[in-house]
Amino acid sequence: MTSFLIVAALMTAMAAAAVAYPLLRDRRSRLVALIATVVLVVGAGTLYKLWSTWNWSATGAPGAAPVSPQVAAMVAKLERHLKDHPDDLNGWLMLGRSYVAVNRLDDAIQAFDQAYTLSGGKNLAAVIGYGEALALRSGGEITPEAAQLFEDAVTMAPANPKALLYGGFAAAVRGEKDLARSRWQALIALNPPPEVVQMLNARIAQLGPATGPPAPAAAVAASSATVTIHLTIAPALKARLRANAPLFLFAQEPGVRGPPLAVKRLTVGAIGTDIELSSADSMIPGRVLSAGEHVMLTARVSFSGQPMPSAGDLYGALPYDVGKKGPVDLVIDHIAQ
Repeated sequence: MTSFLIVAALMTAMAAAAVAYPLLRDRRSRLVALIATVVLVVGAGTLYKLWSTWNWSATGAPGAAPVSPQVAAMVAKLERHLKDHPDDLNGWLMLGRSYVAVNRLDDAIQAFDQAYTLSGGKNLAAVIGYGEALALRSGGEITPEAAQLFEDAVTMAPANPKALLYGGFAAAVRGEKDLARSRWQALIALNPPPEVVQMLNARIAQLGPATGPPAPAAAVAASSATVTIHLTIAPALKARLRANAPLFLFAQEPGVRGPPLAVKRLTVGAIGTDIELSSADSMIPGRVLSAGEHVMLTARVSFSGQPMPSAGDLYGALPYDVGKKGPVDLVIDHIAQ
């Protein structure tokens, strides 16, 4: 079980750093940064139940970490803030994470439910947080309600690491082993830390062999196609670019759950050039871009460095029928809200 705690702590520490660093640069936001860091790090251990295969009911779940007076005071201050500002979506998200960290799971569910309702079910963090809290309250079991939330998360952001992780758990619980395998393989393709890869490989091994044989290599090669994209950016957005900012280019089947057909990670230096998506960029073995297939091409400049969308990211999208001759012009012309 130690490996699961290491993985949880590693990912949580990374998240804490990502949240806290920009806030610490602003004196007015330092209290928020402190809350974010403490909550995220303390909350690492709560992922134990969800990620581990240990029988908690037989041994007794680990006790919640003691809540220091400082943490309790910060949580209370956030509660008071939300009484005066009940429409603060980010505040409800932080309160939900805070409650998870101090093992107040019923309260966490209510907080994430409030965030979910405020966003009309469109905020990815609210959807995933809500599902996590439900699963943790049930002792690590993926309840039907949590499973649906995780499915919604995969649909909203098919390349989101957490969505793929928990979506894999949800699929495995339903007995859809091939879908669980494909989601965890897609997560591995995003190059998470080695400890996460080790955990995912162990989970994939527990699923057993695929129920359907993979397509022969010759057949896959014959059906695969290459899409050439000439990528540009709207002049009005050029000033927003940052040197070496990550850029994700992917092809997704419209309306289909799961990871994209193909993904390529670049930097903004690729803007103004021709870029190819091919079978080499496939996230799932045996699933490739095929001639005649209708896809949605998307390019996203991710200032967070993550493949999931964030407010302020720059992006462009275009429907495309694979197999058309010549490069397709894709313009980054939107700002994510």
